Amino acid sequence: MFTAAKLIGALLFAGVGYLAAFLVMDTFPEGQIATYFPASIAAIGLWQGWYVMGARAGNGYYAAFGNGFRTSIQIAFFGLVLYALREMFLRSANLRYDGPGEAVIAALELFLEYFWQMQTVPVLTALAVGGIVAGWLTESAARAWR
Repeated sequence: MFTAAKLIGALLFAGVGYLAAFLVMDTFPEGQIATYFPASIAAIGLWQGWYVMGARAGNGYYAAFGNGFRTSIQIAFFGLVLYALREMFLRSANLRYDGPGEAVIAALELFLEYFWQMQTVPVLTALAVGGIVAGWLTESAARAWR
């Protein structure tokens, strides 16, 4: 069902995802191409903002802070999974793995590598503060448009 809280949550968390992705791009190695990286993380933020934060809006401001933080963490998690699997499939197309087990292990290693790469103060601050503020604004929208 379409609600104002879902719409506001989706748009705000798309912005949080875009900002975090833009900040993560500063940690990329020199020469790495990231054409659709911010847009795809923003799409994950849109999805999470609609289905996670928007659906849980209306439970009070303390719950909104926690749900906003949770939504930001889920954006980071699904972004890491998406790009680790993407890189694994690109490497798999070049026949770099001997079997599916090796490819799965490589995907997990890529997930951890990308996780440690994103552990910078600006990225974590954008996710934490952005998630809490977006959660608060989504809760405000849920209260304003009941």
